[in-house]
Amino acid sequence: MKCAKCGLDLPEQTRHCPKCGTTNEYASSEKPRKKRTIFFILAALATVGIIAIALAAMMASRSRPTITQVPAGTTKPGNVVTAPPPASQPGNVVTAPPAVKPPASPMPTEVKKPKPPKEVVDYLEFVRKVEQHRQMLLRDTGEALMLSSTGSQATTLLKLIDMAADPDSKVDIDPLKDAKNELARQYKNWLSTLEYFDKKPAPNECREFSGAYRELLRRETEAIGAIAQGLQRVNIMDPNDMSRLLRELQRMKNDPSIQRNIDLAADHADTKLNELVAKYDMQKPFNVPREQEISGSIMGF
Repeated sequence: MKCAKCGLDLPEQTRHCPKCGTTNEYASSEKPRKKRTIFFILAALATVGIIAIALAAMMASRSRPTITQVPAGTTKPGNVVTAPPPASQPGNVVTAPPAVKPPASPMPTEVKKPKPPKEVVDYLEFVRKVEQHRQMLLRDTGEALMLSSTGSQATTLLKLIDMAADPDSKVDIDPLKDAKNELARQYKNWLSTLEYFDKKPAPNECREFSGAYRELLRRETEAIGAIAQGLQRVNIMDPNDMSRLLRELQRMKNDPSIQRNIDLAADHADTKLNELVAKYDMQKPFNVPREQEISGSIMGF
């Protein structure tokens, strides 16, 4: 450290020069100046380092692919702009392969029907025998009701009216006796058949069919009974009775509702039988036909 005035070398921290007495102004400022110098040096070195790092980064960036510009021959899969399209994979929305058609589901197999219970089989066998008897009765009753089947009985009825009006007539027997007896017998057979049918209760599965079949028997029995009872009440010697009988028979014959209701009852019973049989693995054991398919209608006498 030198004196600022005379240049005498002074020890460190000497404020007054022993030679010239000058106060040393540099004694306290020497160290801060040195520190500032060191700071500036460090700042310069840091700036140079930053510039060097920036230059290195720029050089490095020039030597590697960029997003917008890639040197030829340096493209690699994964580059955002020039990367090749990805290989299509199954399931891609655009390039997915056509869906594989699922195999056609097999046609539903027909549900196997159960075998009919024994009580159903037994009851249908019972009704089958009743139906056979019904058809036999229809043929027999049809013949009894055909008053003109011999070609002379219709005329006989008219003659009977004439004989009843003749006081000198010597008719000693009822010429309608045989017809009355036959129709009475047929009517009893129908009543017996209906009573026989009612004796065997139907199982639950057969109740609808049983009710429909009984309704058919009831209607046929009532129609035959009306004819038979009307014939029984006539007095051959009373012309008024004969006329009343003929009018009653003609009214019944001309009433379409009587035969129509009987036919509908037969159709309904046969339908219910079809529905019952369709529930089971079985064949229909018999049919329930209309009267016309057997012997002609009851009201066709």
